[in-house]
Order: sequence, then C-alpha cells, then structure tokens
Amino acid sequence: MNDVIAGRYELGEVIGTGGMSEVYSATDTLLGREVAIKMLRADLARDVNFRERFRREAQNSGKLNHPAIVAVYDTGETERAGISTPYIVMERVHGRTLRDIVREDGPLSPTEAAQTLLPVCQALQFSHDAGIIHRDIKPANVMITNTGTVKIMDFGIARALDDATSAMTQTSAVIGTAQYLSPEQARGKLADARSDVYALGCVLYETLTGRPPFEGETPFAVAYQHVQEDPAKPSEFVSDLTPTAAVNVDAVVLTAMAKHPGDRYQTAMDMGADLERLARHAVTEAARHYVSPASLISQEPNPTTIVPITQLDQPGPASAAPHAEVDGYEHSAFAGPAHAAGEERSGMSKAMKAVLAVLAVLVLGVGGAFAYDFVSNSSKNRSLVNIPKLEKSSQQDAVNQLEQLGLQVNVIEEANPDVPRGKVIRTNPTSGSSVQKNTTVTVVVSSGKEVTEVPDLARKNTADAAKILEEAGLQLDSTVREESSDSVPNGEIIEQTPSAGSQVSRGSKVVITVSTGVQNVRVPVVTGMKWDQAEGNLTSLGFVPDVRTVDAPEPAGTVVGVSDEGTEIPKGSTVTVKVSNGQMFNVPNITRLTVADAVRALNAAGWTGTASKLTQGERVPTVSLSDQNLIASQVPTTGTPLRKDAPIEIHLYEFSLSALTNPR
Repeated sequence: MNDVIAGRYELGEVIGTGGMSEVYSATDTLLGREVAIKMLRADLARDVNFRERFRREAQNSGKLNHPAIVAVYDTGETERAGISTPYIVMERVHGRTLRDIVREDGPLSPTEAAQTLLPVCQALQFSHDAGIIHRDIKPANVMITNTGTVKIMDFGIARALDDATSAMTQTSAVIGTAQYLSPEQARGKLADARSDVYALGCVLYETLTGRPPFEGETPFAVAYQHVQEDPAKPSEFVSDLTPTAAVNVDAVVLTAMAKHPGDRYQTAMDMGADLERLARHAVTEAARHYVSPASLISQEPNPTTIVPITQLDQPGPASAAPHAEVDGYEHSAFAGPAHAAGEERSGMSKAMKAVLAVLAVLVLGVGGAFAYDFVSNSSKNRSLVNIPKLEKSSQQDAVNQLEQLGLQVNVIEEANPDVPRGKVIRTNPTSGSSVQKNTTVTVVVSSGKEVTEVPDLARKNTADAAKILEEAGLQLDSTVREESSDSVPNGEIIEQTPSAGSQVSRGSKVVITVSTGVQNVRVPVVTGMKWDQAEGNLTSLGFVPDVRTVDAPEPAGTVVGVSDEGTEIPKGSTVTVKVSNGQMFNVPNITRLTVADAVRALNAAGWTGTASKLTQGERVPTVSLSDQNLIASQVPTTGTPLRKDAPIEIHLYEFSLSALTNPR
C-alpha cells in the first residue's frame, strides 16, 4: 500500500489488527520519522458509536503526555472506499506485548514482573490524575520496546472519571476484556481508577503464573467468576518461592484483585509502591496486613479468645455503623493500606458474623447479663449515629457508608493537589461527630490536581513564555533546549513539551526549545572539481551557488574559485562560484625553438593560433651562427595564462659580427 494521508503520511503494511481497527506502519514525510497509524475498520466507519469510541481514544490519548504511554501525534479523517474514515497517528513502537512475552518465553519472576509493571502503575496514576481511566488494561495492551521501555497502548474505551456512567457506557453494557474485567464493570456498575488497579492485578497474576486468574468457555462465565469466585493463590503456580516471598506475592496480587473496590489499593501508585518493594524483596504494605482466610473464623470453641468482649466497646470505624452487604461484594481477606488505616467497610465480614455468634452464646450463657446490658444500652441511642472516618475514601464508598447510616449526603468537589481525584478530603460535620439520622452530611471530594490547558508558545521569547505559563498556572522548566532553525529567528521558541492544547495538572513544567537562528555551516572546498560535482556538494549543505563563467586555463566546467571556501557562514547563504570556460591556456616556454616548432608547442598547450599570430619584434643579435632564427624571448613569458586565440610576441636571434664589439 502506497496511500498518502493528509499529504504527509505514507502508509506501509498492516502491523496489527484489533476488534475495531487496523494499525499500519507509516512514514511522516514532513518530519521524516516512522509512525504508526490506527484506522477504524471500513465496515465500522459508518457506525456512529464506533466512530465516537475511536474519536474518544484519540482525544484521551492526546491529553496524556507520559513516557510510559504511547504518544499520539495527530488525528484526522481520510476518504477510503467512499467512506470518511477516522485515523490516529501514533508513536511507532518496536517491541513485543507482555502477552507475547509470557506466551513465548514463559512467566516472569516476581522481581521481573514487579519491575515491568511499575511503569504501568506510574502511567495509570498520571492518567487518573488527568481524570481518565483506561478500562481495558491487559497484557496485550502493555508493550515492552526493544530497548526495554514499557508502554501502555489503546485508550479506546477509556473515559473521563466524571463521565464513567455516560449513555455510551450504559448502552455498551459490559465493556472491556472479560479475563481482566473488574467485578463492578462485570455488573455494569460505576467504574473508577480502582477498576484499572483490579485489571492490573489480573495482569500481574498472569505475568507471574502464565495463566489468567479465571478461565471459562464464554466471556459471561469468566465475568461471573470475577464477581463471585476467589482466584487460586498465584504462589501455587510459582515455583521456588520461600514462605515469606509467597505471602508477599499473594498479598500484592490479591489486594489488587479484591472484589470490593474499597479493599484494593486505592491508587495505582499505592500498588506501584508495593511493586517497588516486591522488586527489592522488601516486605510489601499488603503483606503487613495479610489475614489468612482460615483465621477469620476460629476452629476452636473459645469465643473469648477470638474476640474479647471488651473490643466491642472500643471506639473506631468498626463501631461507627452497622455492617451490611453492598452490591453483593464480599470483602477481601487481604486488607490493603486504606483498610488498615481505618477505612469503613460496608459489608458484613466473616469476623463480624463470628462476633455476633459469640454475642448470642453470651446472652444465653454465663455472660448473658453483660451482653444484655450492652444490647440494651445500644438500643437507647439508635436514633444517633456517628459519622465514620471517611478521609481518603472514594466518593462512592463514602456515600454508601453514610446512606447505610440513614444520613442524607451532599457531595461537592474541591481541587486539592495532595488528595487524589475522587477521594474524600473532609466531611461536615466532621468524622466522629454524633448526629441524628436523616441529617445532611456534606462530603468534600477532591477533583485532584487542577487541570489546565497548555498555551501555545510558538514564536515567543523565553521571558514572554514564562509569563504566559505563569498566567496559566504552569511553570517554565529551567532546562531550555537550543536548536538552529532556518525559519524561526534567533531567541524564539521552536517547540514545547507538552504540546500546545494538552491537558496537564496545574503546576506542571513545560520544556521549551529555543531557536539559535540559522545554523552556521562550513563551505566545502570544491575548487578543482567539475561543476556538476561541486554543485551537489554545495546545495546539499544548504548553500545557494551564484555561478560565474570566467576565462581560465583549467578545462571548461572546472571550478576555479569559491567565495568563503573553507569558512563557516549561515546556512542558506549565497556563494559565488567561478567556473572555467576553457578559453585560457598557460603559455609554455618556446625560447630557443624555431618558429615552426614554437607553433607546434603552443598548439599542444591549447593555443589556437598559427604562425601569423606570432608577432615578431626587434631581433636580438648573436655571435653564434647556430642561434640564427631561433626564438630569443617571448611575451607573455612562460606560465602566463592567456586566451587561446591571443597573439604572442617573439624575438628571434640574428647572427651579427658587430655583436662582438658592441655587445648589448
């Protein structure tokens, strides 16, 4: 295929296909670089939903400028088979997907897997901070380049965090790849950043074991397992793990894959921090809160050992609200960092069921009187509820907990650079306050780092750029790159990163490249070359030759001189080139030759004259008879350049006895 799109992108062969698009290798003829072009399949180009999804991928990817996210350079539409077909111009990445690596080379070690997926966590955090969730994290969308760089691809079903329940999401029902689908996505519920964390947990599981956490004959069967079943521990499929390493691996994977979003890592970077610990064989945060599922219900009939009754009166999140199952999720046995910090859980855990069983025994047995007092005192205050600690909980979790307590909820957003987007900053009334049921509680949720659009700095100077960025809430990076330019004057900005129009967090830095003006280039030495060769040498370096033909003894077409030859001058300058017309020759030595021999010698040197062109001047007396009629002198002298048809003056010897007495 030799199609050219937008007058600059020359399409090559198909290098990849997907459910809705084909990817071509291509060359950007304007910039001379390799690119990849993703194009919506022709059979889908008429479908408005697919066109919208494709447009959204371009829009979302274009907002994200991160080294671990495949860059988008351009978008547009082109006519193909009579259909206007959208396309995306992307960074060309040479390498293999994580899926292919695991299939072809086998599972990765825990250290290798952690090091590979840590950049994915960093990229997802960047995406989430920008308000975008990926929603289709899987091994096939993680590329490892030939240089070892990790890249996330395909934001085709990504959505803004604040638009996760749009009409398109609802009409599409379950979106994503079944083997990596979070329980909430499988149920058609609200997806948030923690849905990406779950998918990444599935990817980590497969990277370590060589198999996905759940398998089934149909996507529905797999999705059902994500909602209802617990995966086998990954350590069961990884050989040569010490007991400590096995706990570390299981804790990280199963915390990320917790059924309830509130039991998972609350941010991608929380997971990334544990991957970093896993890579250096340190104890992970998830492992610190590891709870063996078997320990949740004691096998020994000793209730006072399981839960001392004094714990029931201690204040804290566990006593803040009655427990109830929410959305059918069971809470994970792996309590992540957020859970350890006291985040409220709305589901009734096995441990709580055990506690209630103990209470029942106490009421009927020797502890009955004390238990009766406890229950009686609680019922007196059931119209009052305590507001739980919700700081850093997700908005959905906070709303669920408060509504379970019989409270009304008013959610407002506030930009906060220190609290991740979608997390609770504070409540009013504050946590721990006792309020009547049906009270309205205001939940202040972080909108994350405030996002702003990067202004266009092209052709501005550094000082102006700094002011413009400051007004936009951004900073000028102290590292200013310099680059020569044929079209941009010295001191003006050629390029900026991130590019103009990108959406970035307020306070981000922008790197600029400033023009140093036209580049100075050394004029090559071409004197003595034929003009055809010399012209190529000069024009390839950007010089404009001004050719002047001159009389010279060199063969016609030979360069005999160039202005500024061997010195550096601005690229694009005009240089004067003198080229021989071949009408000159260097006069040879013809003294002590006869006129006839002199003519032959002159003709051999390039002279076109005859004997008649030899002008004879005054004779020179000689006493040697053998010198008679030989040429005594010539004008011009030997070596003088002369036109080929110019006359030459000669002086012949003449024998004279008087020369003996009257020497000259």
